[in-house]
Amino acid sequence: MLRKISAVALFIATIATISVMWLPAFWATAIAELSAFCLAAAWLIGFLMGKQRLQIRTVLISLVAAAGWAAFQWVSGATIYRWATGQTMLYWAAGASIVFVGLAVFDDRQVRIAYLRALVVAGFIIAIVAPLQLFTAESKIYWLFDSPDGWRAMGPFPYANQYAAFIELLFPIALTGVFVEKSGWKTFYGLAAAVMYASVFASTSRSGLIFTTIEVFVVPMLAARRSGISFRQVAVPGLIFLGMLITMGLAVGPERMIEKFHQKNPYYGRLKFSEASLRMIADHPWIGIGAGNWARAYPAYATFDNGSYANQAHNDWAEWTVEGGIPFLLIMVSAAAWSVRRAFKTGWGLGVAVVFCQCLMDFPIQRIGVAMVFFTVIAAIGYDDDSPRQRRQPVPE
Repeated sequence: MLRKISAVALFIATIATISVMWLPAFWATAIAELSAFCLAAAWLIGFLMGKQRLQIRTVLISLVAAAGWAAFQWVSGATIYRWATGQTMLYWAAGASIVFVGLAVFDDRQVRIAYLRALVVAGFIIAIVAPLQLFTAESKIYWLFDSPDGWRAMGPFPYANQYAAFIELLFPIALTGVFVEKSGWKTFYGLAAAVMYASVFASTSRSGLIFTTIEVFVVPMLAARRSGISFRQVAVPGLIFLGMLITMGLAVGPERMIEKFHQKNPYYGRLKFSEASLRMIADHPWIGIGAGNWARAYPAYATFDNGSYANQAHNDWAEWTVEGGIPFLLIMVSAAAWSVRRAFKTGWGLGVAVVFCQCLMDFPIQRIGVAMVFFTVIAAIGYDDDSPRQRRQPVPE
């Protein structure tokens, strides 16, 4: 009973957090964190009472270590601004809690399948609403609320690359269903995948288009290998589906995307941010400047000014190292190594590996709405259903 209640509660909290993720208010973030902490506490109490069994994976240990390192900086004063470090500590603690709860909930395969399917349904709805809002709402979120700084918001996502990361996480699940599903959900998965891919076109996220296109080619091969289907069996329907994806993408209008690809030196600013980050790392290699403090330290290392506030390094790997030093980098390498291996093994979890790669050029998971989906999928790929009986199940495991 606790497993199903937790799954429903986690899903509701995820959707609620995504729905308000453009808001800078503390309560918009607190929805996710408070929900994660309460669910984790419930499972810990159940374990102490002898009624629940806990599931531990390497990635969970890494995320607990990430929260612990930020806590060490906060307690010891090894940070240039304790408030920001405390906030980031809560972020990583919430991420660890989501993975902890997810591992407990997804121990039941049917619950795991239902949860992933529900995420795809939610992603499908958002992928329909987001382009419609983009083309008709004049930079207003839900046609009502002003987008931060006038950004071209995709649904509740004010930043196109974070919307793309959200789709990158769900797209492989839908795409796997196209080739593995045997029930009536197969048609839905195909429609959902096509709409999601087209919405990335509309978002004009260059990295999003590149990474989802990679998923288009890699996921069918992984699904075929995992399901025991010959490559020839997936080649023809795969090419037909690819044509449908391209057609849907062109239908939403590729002009702005083409313009962005023709921009000169589009990543010049990010290169300068990375150069500044390397100098920060050289000055604070072992302890870092304190979690959540890159933007506060950056002005002292800046070599150019584009007239905008530099809120992130646009390279999470560099930012993590700046803020937490080499120890924190090693923690994140450990989490990524486990996740990438599991992502390729499942196939449908490839989005986790893709988002870790996107972290090299952006900050896709720094908004808690995307992070909740990211950590949930990480928990889901912690399970491996390899028996012949389980492989005959019609839904991607």
